[in-house]
Amino acid sequence: KHLKKSAMDRYTKYFDEKCAISKARVEPAKALIPGGIQHNLANNHPFPLSIAKAEGPYLYDEDGNRYIDLLMAGGPTILGNNFPTVRDTVCDFIRENGPVTGMYSEKERELAELVTKYYPSCEMFRMLGSGTEADIIGIRLARAFTGRTHIVRIRGGYHGWSDQLIYNSDAIDSGTQLNGIPKDCFQNTHAIMPNDAEDLERTIVSLEDKGGVAAFVMEAVGQDSGALPTTREFHKKAAEICKKHGVLLIYDEVVTGFRLGLGGAQSVMGTKPDLTIFGKIIGGGYPAAGGIGGRRDIMSRLAAGIGAQPADRVRVGGTLSANPMTALAGITTIKELARLNAHEKMAKAADYFIHGIAELTQKYDVPCLCFNQQSILHIDPHAFQHIAFLYEKDDPEYAVQVKDAYMGMIEFAMALAAEGVIISGGGKTYICYDSIPILDDALAAYERVFKEFK
Repeated sequence: KHLKKSAMDRYTKYFDEKCAISKARVEPAKALIPGGIQHNLANNHPFPLSIAKAEGPYLYDEDGNRYIDLLMAGGPTILGNNFPTVRDTVCDFIRENGPVTGMYSEKERELAELVTKYYPSCEMFRMLGSGTEADIIGIRLARAFTGRTHIVRIRGGYHGWSDQLIYNSDAIDSGTQLNGIPKDCFQNTHAIMPNDAEDLERTIVSLEDKGGVAAFVMEAVGQDSGALPTTREFHKKAAEICKKHGVLLIYDEVVTGFRLGLGGAQSVMGTKPDLTIFGKIIGGGYPAAGGIGGRRDIMSRLAAGIGAQPADRVRVGGTLSANPMTALAGITTIKELARLNAHEKMAKAADYFIHGIAELTQKYDVPCLCFNQQSILHIDPHAFQHIAFLYEKDDPEYAVQVKDAYMGMIEFAMALAAEGVIISGGGKTYICYDSIPILDDALAAYERVFKEFK
């Protein structure tokens, strides 16, 4: 089902009249910035909204409109926008120290201590500038440690935009992702179907005499923040297969780390990966944040600086890695999550919210995929990810269904924004601790949109 034309006309008028300043910002930005925006999260339809203020569960645009923030910067904003405890701690610190010195800071050790405390699989931790950097180092470490060549991943998963790992990240048309990347970059990267343990083992065995598989890397709850979820059974079977064949198991917890609980997805799945990739939550949502943790014998291969360089060391760098400002933001965020018992409260709130969404879809007879993995929610009336990924590409209906679902997805996000709620593309939705008291307001906005479907 789609939104009525009368509703879309009304929403279009809203953006033209109520978001005039944002609209006026678009063309000048395009003249200076390729595409006019720096990140696809800002790719709102019909044009990007220019945000002037972020506070608690809300965003405010330059026109003065207030939105309930269920985007949460793609996941890393977990306590709330500009959460006072984190903000004040960081402001006090930079008044005396500045954001970065290039020298050692005790904050590096304190953050590593917290990561190793809550992630038993991480005996050592190295902070980096982004999740993409951490994924790059993860596969480099795996190859150096095992002496093997190949990497296996789940088809359609996202592990950053590096040459080797962007391969097959777009289940719709991988070709659009590959401009400027030599095909040779993909000769050692292989993809399996989600939850297919037999395919994983078959792929590993097939490459034993061709350089061998160094690592199996997977998003910890499945493609696109769990839009196509992986099962506990698959996680346990994958761990057994990797151990059997001497393959390192790498969990990409860029989204799930410290969001699904203080111990991340691995604490939920009951598994213990060899390496874990962390993203922006590790820095409390502050810039230049990411990291990698894992077994001591693997992690100790990482070189530090330009000092002694044993032959088995793996090169890693990053001027802003572990900068004291972001490290302190991460420390404060993790401690606040524990102090507030935030995860348990957010999980209950998310369950309440997703059941409320389900009731609304039944009330207005709107077919909709809606489920959650604790505070990560998926609300998609057009099943875009599932159509794009699961349809046979040679089916003549494929192109028709994908286009229809894609346009529906864009219209749904546009309608919600006009009703005062910002979500991520594809129906991905995240709640934060500050969201808990205002979820009924969000449900009211969803109801106003669902009643416009026909």
